[in-house]
Amino acid sequence: MTETLHQDEFFPPHHRQGLFYSSAWQEAWHEAYGNHPAIRLHPDAGLYSYPQKLKGLLPVRSATPIGATSPGIRSIRAEYLVLTDATTNVGAEQLLGKLTAEKKWDQLCLPDISESFPELGAIQAAARNLGLQVREQERNTAFAVDLSVGGFENYLASLGKNTRLKLFNRRKKLEEAGKVALENWWPSRREAFYKTLNQFHEKRWGKPCYRGRSLAFIDKLLTRLDQAGARIDLSVITLDGEPVSTTLDIAAQGRCYNLQAGYAEDLVKNLSLGTLHLGYQIEKAFQAQYDHYDFMAGEGKNTQYKASLANCQADLITLLLVRHPLLKLAYRVQDRLSKTAITEGA
Repeated sequence: MTETLHQDEFFPPHHRQGLFYSSAWQEAWHEAYGNHPAIRLHPDAGLYSYPQKLKGLLPVRSATPIGATSPGIRSIRAEYLVLTDATTNVGAEQLLGKLTAEKKWDQLCLPDISESFPELGAIQAAARNLGLQVREQERNTAFAVDLSVGGFENYLASLGKNTRLKLFNRRKKLEEAGKVALENWWPSRREAFYKTLNQFHEKRWGKPCYRGRSLAFIDKLLTRLDQAGARIDLSVITLDGEPVSTTLDIAAQGRCYNLQAGYAEDLVKNLSLGTLHLGYQIEKAFQAQYDHYDFMAGEGKNTQYKASLANCQADLITLLLVRHPLLKLAYRVQDRLSKTAITEGA
């Protein structure tokens, strides 16, 4: 009996090819990272592989889908891994049969599959049937605003008092500090946007946001997405003509993704420019009648601000499928030692 793909309220089917793993993403990734010396491409399987050492000792050849980041190369994170051909048990077995036909890997990492996606359970069952060890390597939570709640005002009313203050009510405080403008620097001022975003990131995190291959990737990606009909918003808040906050948003297939943000810290007392800027972006998303405004996974520097702004969320699971017998044994030993340590520490 053929299984059907059920509507997912957090990430509906029509969003599945919108951004990550879209043809625009794949083409830009190949151009920016495909010739990276640390990896080997396996295009027939849709994978790339790279060497690792488990605990710094055991040599391992790992693989991950083309377009995703990995320990082999730190490319821009691609979330919501879509395995369209693996939404049924039969389809998952056929897909894994194709992936395991590629002999050049010991373990396969499938990152950031939504827990609600039907392929998650199908892949796990098919992997066990093929004799692969299945491990949940990581679990993260993605956050979003469901924009079907009845309008921006209703959304604001649903927030806690302090969150609403940071997101919206302090706009007046910013306006008192100078002339405020909200601008989109795509495409004519995109180089200036990247430079400004990097400056904010260097001050906050000690390193730029985009440089080298990642800068080449994001620029190629935005160009291709724009050509494909997506909406690019290199949003900049200026105060008396000076940029004080930046946010990179991409709207595709009815979902608006908040990829990056950077802002001047402590510019106005008791005002978070980053949160305030998100308020403007969420309001625009309501006006554009998108389905969701997506913060995706990840945390802020000091707080999990996404949880306070979101009204829906989903867990993203990273699966590790282990094929090499010695590696399977090493993980079992590691698990036993971890359980022993937990028991002794209890």
